[in-house]
Amino acid sequence: MDDIVIRAAREADMPQIERIIRHYILTTVLTFHEEPQPQESHVASYRAVQAAGLPYLVAVRADDHDAVVGYTSAMGFRAARSAYRFTSELTLFCDHSYTGRGIGSRLLRALLDVLAAPETFLTRYGGRYPDGVQPRRIRHLIAVMAVNDEGKRNGMALKEFYESFGFVLRSHLVGVGFKFNKWYVSQRLAFLYEDQGG
Repeated sequence: MDDIVIRAAREADMPQIERIIRHYILTTVLTFHEEPQPQESHVASYRAVQAAGLPYLVAVRADDHDAVVGYTSAMGFRAARSAYRFTSELTLFCDHSYTGRGIGSRLLRALLDVLAAPETFLTRYGGRYPDGVQPRRIRHLIAVMAVNDEGKRNGMALKEFYESFGFVLRSHLVGVGFKFNKWYVSQRLAFLYEDQGG
């Protein structure tokens, strides 16, 4: 898609990211948040990703590099427990009016590539980290998803999307999420970077 550019996220992008995720919080089970999160929460998440030396990318319109239409990041997985330091959790959302255009695929491919060669966040995408923070290498990237049996292919379309990038199903937790007066399955898929990490 030539009308989209991927670049490093900036703190100034957080209001648009809050707008994008708000739609999914209020209308879907793609996130188990039930109430929109305040903008300060998104700023705090952005800063935590930065402080961990992990990438946060946005897709923007080619004619307006301030118009965010999607985003992805790798954040600490169970970050309070240091033994998980080589594992990150994926976040990936597109503006609902831009879905079906390949933006999610481009964002995920870019994130996977950056995690394979972390310095490219700085060189290719114009990223920056706080002083003293180095790009982090990881071993596993985890995608957590809900299964909505009323969704595409009985809720398996997102799982198939991740699998097409090399993710493998690692857990299937029945009835662990309750949203919109219904219980949902949560699945975890993992992408392994064989030669990285501890």
